[in-house]
Amino acid sequence: MELSPVRTHLSSPLSLDATSLVSDEARAFLQERLELLYRALFFLTAAFYVVTTGAAIFFVGVPWAHALLDPSYAFHLVGAILSLILWMVCRTGPLSLRTLSWLDSAGLLGVLFLLKLDAYFDADPLSLLLGTNGALISHAVIVPSTVRRAFWISLLGALPDGAVVAVMAQVRQHSGSDVPTLDAVLWSGVAVTMATLVSHVIYGLRKQVQAARKLGQYTLIMRLGAGAMGEVYLASHALLRRHTAIKLLRNDADGHGLERFEREVQLTSQLTHPNTIAIYDYGRTADGLFYYVMEYLEGVDLDGLLMVDGPQPAARVIHMLRQVCGALEEAHGLGLLHRDIKPANLFLCRRRGMPDLVKVLDFGLVKEVGTDDLTASRVHMVVGTPLYLAPEAIVTPGRVDARADLYSLGAVGYALLTGSHVFEGRTSVEICSHHLHTAPTPPGARLGRELPRDLCDILMRCLSKHPDDRYASARELRLALDTCADAGRWTEEDAERWWMMNGSNMETARPRRDPSGLTGTQTLVTEMVNRVA
Repeated sequence: MELSPVRTHLSSPLSLDATSLVSDEARAFLQERLELLYRALFFLTAAFYVVTTGAAIFFVGVPWAHALLDPSYAFHLVGAILSLILWMVCRTGPLSLRTLSWLDSAGLLGVLFLLKLDAYFDADPLSLLLGTNGALISHAVIVPSTVRRAFWISLLGALPDGAVVAVMAQVRQHSGSDVPTLDAVLWSGVAVTMATLVSHVIYGLRKQVQAARKLGQYTLIMRLGAGAMGEVYLASHALLRRHTAIKLLRNDADGHGLERFEREVQLTSQLTHPNTIAIYDYGRTADGLFYYVMEYLEGVDLDGLLMVDGPQPAARVIHMLRQVCGALEEAHGLGLLHRDIKPANLFLCRRRGMPDLVKVLDFGLVKEVGTDDLTASRVHMVVGTPLYLAPEAIVTPGRVDARADLYSLGAVGYALLTGSHVFEGRTSVEICSHHLHTAPTPPGARLGRELPRDLCDILMRCLSKHPDDRYASARELRLALDTCADAGRWTEEDAERWWMMNGSNMETARPRRDPSGLTGTQTLVTEMVNRVA
C-alpha cells in the first residue's frame, strides 16, 4: 500500500503555521507525561494508605476511627485524592501550556507538602528524605523540563526539609543533635543536584532527537502514516513556514524498492496539474536515506468519504470525476499511466475559494507508456488494486495503456454513485475473475432506483471489458461528463453547505484501510489469475 501526504484533520484552521504545530506537539507530550506522573503518584500514595491503615487495624489493633483520623494515615489519603484530581484534570482534553505549567509545579509541590506533613507527624526524617528524593528525581525523569526549571522546582521542593527536621528535633524530641538537620540539608542538596542532572541529560537527549529529525531545511513534526515502502511525516520548512509532507523510504527497502521510489518522485515531479499532488523537493539524508517533499493536504480521501457519508449525489460525482480526468489528461499526455486509481488515492480537500478540490495521489505504480514494466515482466505479477483493475491489466499487465486508468476511474465513479464496488468477492482471484467475465450491474439496478441516465451510461462505457469500447482518452471522458444534464450541477454553494454540515464527521474517517485487505494495493501472480481467465 502506498502512502499519501495527508491527514484527516478538518477541525484545525488551515492557517495554522508550523511553529504552532511544534508547540502543540510539545504541549500534548507534556500533558501526557503529567498524566503519567500523577497516575503513578495516585497509585503509590493510595497503596501506602491501604497498607499502613490495614497493618495498623489488623496487626496493631488500632481502632477504625483512629486509623482514619490520625494524621499519620490521613495524609496518605489526602495525597491520593490530590493526585487523583490532578490525574483526572490532565485527562480532560487539551490544556494550555500555562495551565500545564501550573499543574506541574503547584501539583508536585502540593504533594511534597503533604509528604512533609506526614513525616513531621510520624517524626520520621528518613521517610521525609526518601520521599522527597524519590519524587523529585522521578519528576525529572518523567516530565520534560529545561534545566533551569528543573533546578528551581527541585530547590523549592527540597529546601524546607532541613527546617522540617530541625523543628521535628525540637518539638517532637526526635533528637537533640544537629546531625539529623545537617543530614537533611545535605540530602536536600543531593536531591536538587540529581534532579537537575537527570533533567539536563534527558533534555539534552530530546534536543538531539529533534536535531536528528531534521532533513536539510525541513523539520519532521509528526508521523502521518506508514506503509510497505516507507513512512510519511508532517514537516515544516525552516524559512518558508509552510506545511509539507515528507515521504521516507524504509531503511530495509531493497534495491528495487529504492529504484521504484526514485522513479515515483522523478515522474510525479513532471506533473503540474492543480488536481495532482505537488512535489516540492527530494534528496537523500547524510546516511543515504531517500526522501521527497510534497504538499500537505487536509481533508479526507474518497475511501473515507464513502465509509462515513455513503453514496454521493450524481452532480458531485461528476464534479469529482472531471477533476481526476484533468489530472490524468496531463499525465497521459506526458506518456505516464497511474495504474492505481482508486478512492483511497483520490483526496478531497476544502480550500479557500475551491471547495471539493480533488487531488490525485500515490504515483508509486506509475508507468511510462511504451516502456516495459520490469517488475511485472521479471516476476510475472499484476500490480494494482483488484477492486479497480481493468481486465487487460490482469491478463497483459505489461501492455496496458491510458484506457486502463479510465476503467479504474469508472469503477471509482460507480462506487461513489452507489456506495458499492462494481464487483465483490472473497478473494482477489474471485474479483479478478468478475472483471474478466462478469458484466457489471447498472448503477440504477444496483440501488433499485432511478439514477441520471447519462452519467450511468458514461460509467458503464468506462467499465467495458475491451479497451476499444471505452473512451479513447481522459479528455474525451471529461468532455462526456461536461454534457451530463440529468444530474444538474454541483455548485460552490452546495460544496460549502456540505462541508459545514459534514466536515466534523470526516474527522472519524480513516484515510487508509488495512493494507492487507482487498482495497489495498495488491500484487497478484499472473499464473493464478490465468486459472480464471
